[in-house]
Amino acid sequence: MSRKASAMLVVLGVCTAIILSGCGKPAAEAEMKLNFAPQQKTQYDSTVLIVKDFRFEQPNLGKLREEQTKTDIVMGFDQVIEAVDAEGNATAKITINSLKVQIVNKNEEKFAFDSTKEEQKSNPMAALIGQSYTIKLMPDGKASALDTTAAKNIVKSAYEKRIAESLLDDKAVAERHSIPAMPEDGKKLIAVNDSWTKVVPSPPGLLAPKSYAKTYVVKDIKDNIVTVDMTAAESGKAADGGVAGAGGMGMFAKMFDNEDLYTGTMKMDLDSEQVLLSEETLVSSYVAQETPENGDPAKGPDTLLMRFTNTNRLEKVK
Repeated sequence: MSRKASAMLVVLGVCTAIILSGCGKPAAEAEMKLNFAPQQKTQYDSTVLIVKDFRFEQPNLGKLREEQTKTDIVMGFDQVIEAVDAEGNATAKITINSLKVQIVNKNEEKFAFDSTKEEQKSNPMAALIGQSYTIKLMPDGKASALDTTAAKNIVKSAYEKRIAESLLDDKAVAERHSIPAMPEDGKKLIAVNDSWTKVVPSPPGLLAPKSYAKTYVVKDIKDNIVTVDMTAAESGKAADGGVAGAGGMGMFAKMFDNEDLYTGTMKMDLDSEQVLLSEETLVSSYVAQETPENGDPAKGPDTLLMRFTNTNRLEKVK
């Protein structure tokens, strides 16, 4: 056998060993960052849903009490980038195109508005359609309010004005426009199975405030679309603005079995460097059960369920 043929066999053998050992072609890498350009225009739908469910069942007495308190806000808006600074931070003008608001308190609908319904064009909230406010957007997904004064002041009726002010509160604006799945450590080159973790406070309204460790994992990079999934668990380390452990419930928390399901997903177009979808949902349930004295075990125990649901969703329409 010639030296040339022998060398080729050695190379072939090494390549075969690498492939069989799983160390073949490395996973595709991609640069993950938000990029803004002046006059860049996009359209989004934003959904914020907060639900508190209360259910108390007493089978031995044949009693059932169920209550739901809910705030459901869906806003459609245009986003136009007005300026970009040297660090890549953008000033964006947000123009409200559509708005749906539903407020339910203990099963009773307190307020409902849908800008797509002709009969509600005279509702004071309709004044928000076409109004604009400005925000700051950062490459790491953070957002903050810059100027919402004009939009806040356009609604004059007392009750509706309070709703409008809550929609355009600085925290509400930041929540609506932020992309929480973006890495914060400056890491931009990512590959499938890469992950990063953030410790964050629980959303306002949770029965027992606590902190969560969110873990983001790159699940797929296909056709230049990256998919990042999120799962979270209670954190023993307190986040900024949050608490660790059982939080405000104290000893009361020991009476309940608690289960948290905190999940999310993000899809990003690596060509346009824009987010197509960002959605995160927390479902936190507290359950307490007790069989009443002299109760019939066959009928089951008294059961108290308190559940908190918080969803934030941002989807690019065009």
